[in-house]
Parts: sequence; structure tokens; C-alpha cells
Amino acid sequence: MKCPFNEIDLVREVYEADVEIDLCPKCRGIWLDPGELEKIQQTQEIDYSSRLKASINVDAAKFNHERQLDEEPLACPSCATIMEKQEHGFNKWIVIDFCPSCHGIWLDEGELEALEIYYEQEHQLHPEMTRLQLLLAGFYRYYHRA
Repeated sequence: MKCPFNEIDLVREVYEADVEIDLCPKCRGIWLDPGELEKIQQTQEIDYSSRLKASINVDAAKFNHERQLDEEPLACPSCATIMEKQEHGFNKWIVIDFCPSCHGIWLDEGELEALEIYYEQEHQLHPEMTRLQLLLAGFYRYYHRA
């Protein structure tokens, strides 16, 4: 597979939970196949406790939400379908590129870490909630925001 930004070959790397991610060595973007983000979020191999104190919305704002929504859509590195830009269900500040055909996602540099931190922060605030409940709460906040 090739990076949708610069056509460089993606490199397979083992990440948390033995998930093999596809990483661009130049722009540090990451391709995740369906289910890989969920598998990563269900583990806590990387300790983000020191960063959980900061608001993830401040962290996520560095991704320039409006700019990302206005960028040209990318071609999926897996199947070449034009991907859709979507605010992530957990955090509206992080815009992911989602393939409607193969259901994989493209994350720009730093977005995977920001999503993990946000998920862990939400889980600490609401430990009784399952991942599905947190996801549904995120969708609810997204569709019912002012």
C-alpha cells in the first residue's frame, strides 16, 4: 500500500495489542484496517497517565479541525475508493479519513495517540462504561451539539 498523501510505500509495524499498523515513514500517517482501532483502544500498553491531565480538546485542536474538513478527499490506500472526512465519534476535534468501501481509516500524525488519550480519559471519568457505551455517547454528543 502507498501513502495517500505522498505515494510512499507504507511500512508495517507492530503496535499495541500486536496490531500491525501501516505507517508512512515520511508523514507518519497511519492506515488502520477495520477493527484495529478498537483492538488498540481495548489495551493499555502505553502509559498516557501524565498526559491525561491536559484536556484532549486542547491537544486535538492542533490538528486544525476546519482545515482538515476542507482538504481534498484522499484515495484509500487499500482499495483506492475516495475516503470520507469524518469527525471521530469520540472527539469532534479529530477528523479521520474513513473508507466507505473497505471501512479502514487513515489517521494523520499524532491522531492515533490523541484518540487513545481521549478514550483513556473518558474511561477514567466513566469506568463503568464499556467501549460501545463511550462510542454511543460520543455519537450522541456529535449529533446533538449546538
